[in-house]
Parts: sequence; C-alpha cells; structure tokens
Amino acid sequence: MGNQYSITVSDETDRILQDMKNEGYKMSQIVDAAVSTMGKDGCARIIRDRRALAALKKAADVKE
Repeated sequence: MGNQYSITVSDETDRILQDMKNEGYKMSQIVDAAVSTMGKDGCARIIRDRRALAALKKAADVKE
C-alpha cells in the first residue's frame, strides 16, 4: 500500500484533475501515473523551467 498525501494544486491543474475524475479516473491513479512516468529528474526539470519562466516574466513586468 502506498502513502497518502495532501496536496494543493493550481486552478489549471484542478480543472484537469476534475475532468479526469469525471471520466472515471481516481486521483491517486492520475498522480501516480504522471509522477512515475516523468520520474524525479523530469519533475524537477519541469519545476525549474516553470520557476525560470516566472522569473523572466516578473523581470519583464518590472522593466515595462
């Protein structure tokens, strides 16, 4: 038996998860499939890319 987690997600992610739930998928299946497919390095890369993009957007907003 796996571990249980309580997570907070963005509105965009919530919409995706709710759509999938309405199609009959379980939250645990969705999260497990995504994380195990991407692996630790893939997840970390996505987080780094999103942080870098947010920083670039913030820097661009400051200059305007």
